[in-house]
Amino acid sequence: MSSETIRLVRRLLKKLSFKTRRSLLTLLPIAIITGLIDLVVVALVSRVFTAVVGQENKPPIPFSDLITTDPLTKALLLISAYVLLNWLASFSKILLRAKQERLRASVFLELSNIAQKNVLTQKYEFFLTDDSEDLSSKILLNISRVSEKLIRPILQIVSGFFIVTFIFIAIISFAKITALYLMISLVISYLGISLLVTPFIRKATKERINLESEINKVMTESIRTIIDVHLSGSEKFFQERHHKAGKVAFPFLWRAETYPELPRALIEPLGITLIFSIGLFPLFSKNSPTNLLEIVPFLATIAVASLKLTPPLQDLFRGITDLRAGLPDVKEALSIIELKEQRKYLKQLNKPSRNKLEIPKQSIILENLSYKYPNSDNYALKNINIKIPIGQKIAFIGKTGSGKTTIANQILCLLRPTSGHLLVDNNPVEFSDIERWQSFCSYVPQSINLLNGDILSNIAYGLNEYEIDENKVWESIKAAQIEELINNLPEKLKTKVGENGIRLSGGQRQRIAIARAFYRNTKIIVMDEATSALDNKTESNLIKAISNLNKDFTFIFIAHRISTIKECDCIYEFKNGQVAAFGKYDELLVKSESFREIEKNNSSYF
Repeated sequence: MSSETIRLVRRLLKKLSFKTRRSLLTLLPIAIITGLIDLVVVALVSRVFTAVVGQENKPPIPFSDLITTDPLTKALLLISAYVLLNWLASFSKILLRAKQERLRASVFLELSNIAQKNVLTQKYEFFLTDDSEDLSSKILLNISRVSEKLIRPILQIVSGFFIVTFIFIAIISFAKITALYLMISLVISYLGISLLVTPFIRKATKERINLESEINKVMTESIRTIIDVHLSGSEKFFQERHHKAGKVAFPFLWRAETYPELPRALIEPLGITLIFSIGLFPLFSKNSPTNLLEIVPFLATIAVASLKLTPPLQDLFRGITDLRAGLPDVKEALSIIELKEQRKYLKQLNKPSRNKLEIPKQSIILENLSYKYPNSDNYALKNINIKIPIGQKIAFIGKTGSGKTTIANQILCLLRPTSGHLLVDNNPVEFSDIERWQSFCSYVPQSINLLNGDILSNIAYGLNEYEIDENKVWESIKAAQIEELINNLPEKLKTKVGENGIRLSGGQRQRIAIARAFYRNTKIIVMDEATSALDNKTESNLIKAISNLNKDFTFIFIAHRISTIKECDCIYEFKNGQVAAFGKYDELLVKSESFREIEKNNSSYF
């Protein structure tokens, strides 16, 4: 194996817990015992066949004369011992394989847990630069492949090494120099074939990873946008994309699985050819007095040794080939497994902050704040100065791309400013404060993401059922104007919503998301077009319910509809990443010509 393969394997194994790495060592005793049993079985074969053909065993089996002197009885005893040992060898191999697969499954679960934890603790910007389908593919597909093409081969190599070593010891003790020639020939042949095949395997594996990701992306996009697919009649478009991606991937899919089999497939008949060529050579030699009867025990021993040797040798060769060929899979998996944790878990609302950051009582201030997205030269926000008094309802308005959602993400600390500061009660929110600050905030987007569960689990998001306060859930439901709907459902809170809430209307999904924010009892609530799917009456009732909440709650509305922002304490109009105008509704009518035009036509920003 190359130094790169060994280096990557070591990096991967370091990510496993000490307990899991130690479990690898538990395979050694079972592998050694299995190898020793096979050693005895192979050593016994020549004795059995020598006795069966009526020849005398030389040297005699120790203590055999103490049991019996009858040749037939000796032969039967040897056969019985041979059969028993074969059964014992089979059971030990079953135990060894079960241990291997159990350990492989354990490693898969541990690596996938590490990968998911690393992804979930990344900064929000990480998800802006990485496609979610690709992330899912890396976590599920590549971790599975690493388990299949790396962990399993390592386990097979470890166990196969001992079994092969002991069988070769038995063969060498019986066939001496002949077996040594055989071993050297097989090893050289394998290395030669492997060196030729490995570059092709790596190329096929790398292409397979890329193309499988593309196939997965097409499939996910077509299912996620199924309504648009049906209404626009785009079935053929997605079918053609999927077919095209599959057609390009096809040769690499079968090559990636077939090429690793070539060394094993070629070595097996080569080994059998060499065994019988070497074994039968004395019989056809003119100067050799050997007869067929004398060769039978030798051939039988070599044949049985081959049967015993083939599976572990195949595992050994296939394992080495898979390790060398699996570098692309390992690299993809390591790109996720080795991510540095960027944030800690929350659940800290009731714990005091190290930096004295508490629920704000006075104001939230954006001071000289500017921001540009990663890999962008243009600023999305430019020198923003905003003061939001606690307990007020604030609105951000503007055309798409004006910066209003970006500024909300700054307030939520999902994005960090390129320059400037976020101040809470005149204290800057430092990097170490982010998790604490976010525990005070909720975000209700226009595009709602719901769990594939029931209404209860979607409102009490991220909590186990035994942690949920159902009275608090109903209070949140009332505030979100969804009580009547839920009471009319047969299973009420236990009603299943389907994947991403597909069984609910857009307005119902939005109200569940709003109830989720109320349930958390967070004091800063950002509503990004969160009422866009509601009818006018429901929206009006919701706004009134929000107005009746106590002054501890601060609402930030990102809105297009005039009706959403009329009751706000202050409205900020954004243009090209800057605050163009601000004030109460009536004040903005005086200050902003674009706002007057919107109000005059009773239209919306788009």
